[in-house]
Amino acid sequence: MLRLLSLLLCLAPATAFAQGEEEEAEQEEAVDEEVDDPKTYESFKQSLKGEAPSEEMDAWYGYLDTYPKSRYRLEIERRIEALEEAAFDELLDEKLEENDTSNRVDAKEAELDIFEPALTTMNANTRRRAEVGVVWGFDDFINYEMNVEWAFLRQLSAFGGLRHRGVGGQGIGGALFGGVKGALIKDVRTGVVLSGALAVEFGFNPLDRAKFELEPWFGFAWLASDRFQLQTSLSMVLRVDKLHTHVLWDVMAVVKPNDVLGIFVESKQKHSLFKPDDLSLHYLAFYQAAVGAKIFPVKNLEITAGVNAPYFWRTWQDYKYIGINVGAVVRFGKGPTK
Repeated sequence: MLRLLSLLLCLAPATAFAQGEEEEAEQEEAVDEEVDDPKTYESFKQSLKGEAPSEEMDAWYGYLDTYPKSRYRLEIERRIEALEEAAFDELLDEKLEENDTSNRVDAKEAELDIFEPALTTMNANTRRRAEVGVVWGFDDFINYEMNVEWAFLRQLSAFGGLRHRGVGGQGIGGALFGGVKGALIKDVRTGVVLSGALAVEFGFNPLDRAKFELEPWFGFAWLASDRFQLQTSLSMVLRVDKLHTHVLWDVMAVVKPNDVLGIFVESKQKHSLFKPDDLSLHYLAFYQAAVGAKIFPVKNLEITAGVNAPYFWRTWQDYKYIGINVGAVVRFGKGPTK
């Protein structure tokens, strides 16, 4: 009996000690659920990089709800205060931007990047630019053009230069030209440009000798996207010294798969309106087509290279075989916005 009593007296302290350890462990475990560790804190902090101030602030509030006894609570609260100021400043800037229209460019005043036709034809857009181009087909036809255009207003420009387009004669020749161009429609939202121009030209070539011409011109361009655009133009070449009139119609499509390279397809047609004095035919025509690449090595520089060939003619047979065409244009910024 004494032995049993002694054994019970010895076991009682051990049992009490074990129960105390279990209670202490349970308490520590309950506390650990509300206290984070360095790994948890750093991982959560890294996951919030790049978030907006308001979103990061909400995330830290949620973190403190999960770990109310966080070891980093003081640091987190300081971070929340900074985020509250940043979120307020961000909201204030948005409101000021909405109310202040002085620094915003309206779609009616923005600029469009309409590409240059390859077969030495005028661009529908009114821009500040300098252009040089050559179209060659066999040995009896060569066209060249050097042209400068300056936009005084967003929708009004003047242009001038030196060119020979094979109209009214063959061989090497030249003509000085100049005129004005105005855009009736120039809308970024639809990508549409509709414009008209009037040019005066005085020149010389071996067949026609001196000539003086007026050229009314109409152009349309549609910038469907950054990767595709379509344009067409119609012009009349009116000889002042005699009844000698031609109509030129040009259409070009450009597909631009990336920012550096584009592919173009173009057709240009020349038609007669009146019977020339020295011919019995009433209608004369010459059609040519071109295909090639447009390269954009740097901003505001466009380089064109391609091949061209005739696909129909009546009496006018300006050339017979495949020719080449090259050109380059430099745009001077975006020009005026008004």
